[in-house]
Amino acid sequence: MRRELDKAEEVTSPPALTVFEYPKANAEAFNWQGRLDWTSDDGTAFYASVSRRARFPTTFERFSTQFGNAASNPGLKPERATQFELGGSKTFGGLTAEAAIFYSDINDAIVAVRPAGFPANTSQRRNLGKAHYYGAELALTARLGETLEMGANYSYIHRTFDITPEQNVTVPVFALTDVPKHKGFAYADWSLVPIVHIVPSVEVASSRTTLDTYVPTAPGTVRYYQTGSYVQAGLRVDVDVMDNVTIGVGARNLFDDNYTLTDGFPEPGRSFFASLRTKY
Repeated sequence: MRRELDKAEEVTSPPALTVFEYPKANAEAFNWQGRLDWTSDDGTAFYASVSRRARFPTTFERFSTQFGNAASNPGLKPERATQFELGGSKTFGGLTAEAAIFYSDINDAIVAVRPAGFPANTSQRRNLGKAHYYGAELALTARLGETLEMGANYSYIHRTFDITPEQNVTVPVFALTDVPKHKGFAYADWSLVPIVHIVPSVEVASSRTTLDTYVPTAPGTVRYYQTGSYVQAGLRVDVDVMDNVTIGVGARNLFDDNYTLTDGFPEPGRSFFASLRTKY
C-alpha cells in the first residue's frame, strides 16, 4: 500500500483570509499474512497464523488543529502491528470445544504529546507508542438432545502501552480505554416445537477504563476511571413461518441494569424488539 499526498491547504482565520499549504509527505507499507491448518481427524483441527499489517493515520490525525488545541503533523508514519495466533477445535460427540491464544506487537503507535513551548492544553500527534496485547478465547457448544442446544464463550485480553521518551516532549496522562479484561457470553436454544426457538442469553464483562469528559479542574487535566462490571440478560423467541422466513420478538437488558461503557453515554435500559429475517 502507498499513500501519496498531492495537496493539503488551509485558510487562516478572519479577518486575514490567506490560503497556505501544509508540507507534503508520502508513506507506504507492505502487509502480509500466513496461516497453517492441520486436521488430524474429522473432529479435530488446529491452526497457526502470523501477520503484519499497517494502519495509515487519518486526515484528521495528520492535519486537524482541533480549533486551536493541536498542531498538525503531516509526516505521521503508519502504525504497524505483528500478530500471532494459535488455535484449534475438538468435537466430542455432541460437544464442540474451540480455543485460541493470540499476541500482538504494535509499533509506531500514534499518541498525542505536548512538545516544548506548547500551551498546557495543546498537543501534537507523534509515532511514539509501543503496545503489547495478548490473551485467549474459549468457546463450548453442546447439543443436548434434539430440542436443546447450549453454548458459552469467554475471552481474556491483557494490554500494555508504553510511550518512547523524546527530548523536550511532555507526555500527558494516558491510559488504554474501552476494552474489558474479561468478557463472557452464554445462551440456550430450546425448540419447543420444530418451528419455535426460545433463546435466553446472558452477557457478562469486567470493568473497563474510560476517559472522564467533564473534569471541573485546571485546563489540561486528564482523568480516567473504571466503569464497573455488568451482567446483562436477554430473551428472544423465533418462529419459522416458512422455510426461509423467520419472525421474532424479544427483549434486551431484561433486568434493566444501569451500566456505562463510555463516559457520558449510558447504555439503554430494558428494551423490546421485533424482527423479520429471510434467507435466499
